[in-house]
Amino acid sequence: MNAIILLALVGVFSMFCGLFRLRTLALPVILLSLIASLVIYQYNMHGDFSNLLNNMVRFDSFSDSFSIVIVFSSIFLFIMSRYYYSEKIEHLTDIYALITFSVAGGILLVSFQNLVMLFLGVEILSIPLYILAASNRRSLESNEAGLKYFLTGAFFTSIMLLGITMIYGAYGSFDTDQITSLIQSQGASPLFVLGAVLILCAMFFKLSAVPFHYWAPDVYQGAPTVLTAYVSTVVKIAAMGALLKFAMFITHYESNIWVNLFTFVAIITMVYGNVVSIVQHNFKRLLAYSGIANVGFVMIAVIILNDNSVPYILYNLLAYTVAAILAFSIYSTVKTHTGVDTIDELAGLLTNNKLLSAGFLVALLSFAGIPPLSGFFGKYFIIAHAVVAEYFWLAIIAVILSVLGAYNYLRISAAIVKSNDSIPAIQLSMPYKLYIIGSIIVILALGIFPDQVLDILR
Repeated sequence: MNAIILLALVGVFSMFCGLFRLRTLALPVILLSLIASLVIYQYNMHGDFSNLLNNMVRFDSFSDSFSIVIVFSSIFLFIMSRYYYSEKIEHLTDIYALITFSVAGGILLVSFQNLVMLFLGVEILSIPLYILAASNRRSLESNEAGLKYFLTGAFFTSIMLLGITMIYGAYGSFDTDQITSLIQSQGASPLFVLGAVLILCAMFFKLSAVPFHYWAPDVYQGAPTVLTAYVSTVVKIAAMGALLKFAMFITHYESNIWVNLFTFVAIITMVYGNVVSIVQHNFKRLLAYSGIANVGFVMIAVIILNDNSVPYILYNLLAYTVAAILAFSIYSTVKTHTGVDTIDELAGLLTNNKLLSAGFLVALLSFAGIPPLSGFFGKYFIIAHAVVAEYFWLAIIAVILSVLGAYNYLRISAAIVKSNDSIPAIQLSMPYKLYIIGSIIVILALGIFPDQVLDILR
């Protein structure tokens, strides 16, 4: 809880930085608070708030692991924002504050012990996103993205509330432990099953899993690129953690129902995301569909749901996150300086921009699952997980669709290395160069030392 309080206070501090014209202080303080949060989770310095919060949140190894990945990924996101936003941009510190509040909501979301806290975590995570999606007021695409995201998000919030209400109506409690005990002693009510399905629908929406994915391509394309990177990485880590925790809760009753549901959603999500991404020409829309496909891929580990599921899911999400933030950062830099917006327009980037191209290619090849990059092991661990659990047919589907998905990243890579000097040299500051090099090193390190990373995530 100390980390959540710290991030909330730093978010308020960022807002006051804008008020008192101390903009340059906001980002360094936020980064320091995120590093301090990592220390808090590493050494279990949560603070004893269990009685005060009436056990509505639980800080255990599960929540700590997801929180560490959320905070670590947020550090990369904020560093990216430093090179995306001009320091003279209007309301910059408010943007930083909203992202910080959303990160705190993500940590709450993966730590819920009570269904009320599940709802609060979703809302604290999501409400800043609706504002940020429409934060570029001079862009019609941004305004459209914010409106679509808000309307669909509000609708699925009501769906989640209805589901929570049904479960409360069945057992008279919001506490997941008490509800589990009542299920074991009294049996499961049909109202519980219906309520759980409605909550799952809201979670699938937040993850952009099919058939609740339709908002993602438009929001990814229209929103500012920093927000797109945040929604595709940190938000999905938090939502996947909540889904996994909720799955552990509901599988106390009729696990076959939930396994069949997750299997159906995982397969159609993988198929749809990989197939539709093939015909995309806009880079951000392509990443939207490939992100949808990756959600289906990760859900394979949710279907199996054993002791290895959590570290394998976290490794995959961490590998995807670092590569995605790097890719979005380089894309936004190229677009800002040259105006390119489609994959074909990236042709010849390598000719005059070696470092940008190197970072872009490492991120894309990691997405494609090329060893020894981290993306390869992110896919390998989950496929091997399915094989060990004797889900052979699911592993075969995942392999085939992974090969199909790799085509998208390889065609972008082919465009980048094409012999063409249509894209001029882009001047980069030394800190930005170090950021790209550091991201490349992290992607390589995650792939070269996968076992050590898994031990940390466990």
